[in-house]
Amino acid sequence: MYWPYYNPYGNGSLSVQGWDDVSVSQQRQRVYSEDLLSRNIGKTVTVYLTFENNPQWTAKKITGTLRGVGRDFIVVRDRQTGKDHMLLNIKIDFVVFDDRPAALAGE
Repeated sequence: MYWPYYNPYGNGSLSVQGWDDVSVSQQRQRVYSEDLLSRNIGKTVTVYLTFENNPQWTAKKITGTLRGVGRDFIVVRDRQTGKDHMLLNIKIDFVVFDDRPAALAGE
């Protein structure tokens, strides 16, 4: 359900969230991490992860080839073992692109 709110950029009337008559040129394009990652499939990356309340290891680093990207996960083939790892985005701290500069989404 959408609740009415005052739009400070509109005509002073109440509007419904998401239904504002703002021109397309004023809207910012949203770029998500999955957009950036999907444009860099096949590149070498180092992924840093943390796992809270895990007695075996609290942090992990995986270096390998980025093989696939989903909405909430990435797949990396480990350079040392040759195994594919599906890594959940919620556990990922950051990703470093080792090969070449990462192509930004929209470029």
